[in-house]
Amino acid sequence: MNDTSFDLKDMNILIVDDVPKNIDVLRKMLGESGFIISVAPSGETALKLVNKNKPDLILLDVMMPGISGFETCERLKADSNTAHIPILFVTARTEVEAVVEGFKVGGVDYIAKPFREEEVLARIKTQLSIKKLLLEKNKLIEKLDSLSRIDPLTGISNRRDMMEKLENEQSRFERYGKSFSVIMCDIDHFKKVNDQYGHDFGDYALKEVAILLKEQIRELDKLSRWGGEEFFIVLPETNLMGAVNVAEKMRKSIESYSFEFGGATLRISMSFGVSCHANEGVKLDDLLKETDRFLYKAKDKGRNTVVSI
Repeated sequence: MNDTSFDLKDMNILIVDDVPKNIDVLRKMLGESGFIISVAPSGETALKLVNKNKPDLILLDVMMPGISGFETCERLKADSNTAHIPILFVTARTEVEAVVEGFKVGGVDYIAKPFREEEVLARIKTQLSIKKLLLEKNKLIEKLDSLSRIDPLTGISNRRDMMEKLENEQSRFERYGKSFSVIMCDIDHFKKVNDQYGHDFGDYALKEVAILLKEQIRELDKLSRWGGEEFFIVLPETNLMGAVNVAEKMRKSIESYSFEFGGATLRISMSFGVSCHANEGVKLDDLLKETDRFLYKAKDKGRNTVVSI
């Protein structure tokens, strides 16, 4: 009996049963439907195999020598590596008490003996369909979360993502004493760029600036678009002098670059504020305010400069 309503060829089922005849019957049913089958003759063996085989679903006999199916299920559900695997109990005990016990320890369904092929396949495919849907849902959530952390124009991190990275660096400092530096920078006279050359040129300039800034930092450093024409960089395990040197390289890179778009050519400059988080008791909010203050000092000093004190 074959069902091609969804792809089964990559789905792995672990049969746990101490009776070879039961295993043979189930293996034949499931093998014909395209499942990948693995077998364990006891609960103890199943607990050893499960992390290696990584089954998508487990058919678990209730009555076995050694640890019972119920206890095996409890142990699997107590392990974060295996708790997500759906478990269907295989049992001749269909009285209410036994069925309820199976659900209590974490089973999602049960298959009664003697086996009826259509019922076996229907119950298994239902649970695998649910699992696939949950996996797809989780992947979609992860994708949406990732997209929500990226600035759509420049393709770099956005402010939300950068705040999380800053909090991580703050935690590393508090735990291990690992200091870090930050750079806040802003395109000078950006409103004039948009007013004179248009927003398309402005968008192009923002994307090019992001590329130029990224070229001046290490892989472990983090760059984000902080908002508008403002960018923010985190430099882990970097002292103030090192951060100032990075900011100066960025400044020179922007200053010397010819921005060409739609037949227009323009030179752009940026102002930079730099701070280092190296003292206990300093809060992130204080660090951000200090860096922002340094950036405004750079603007007051005539722009196209780096200020750190």
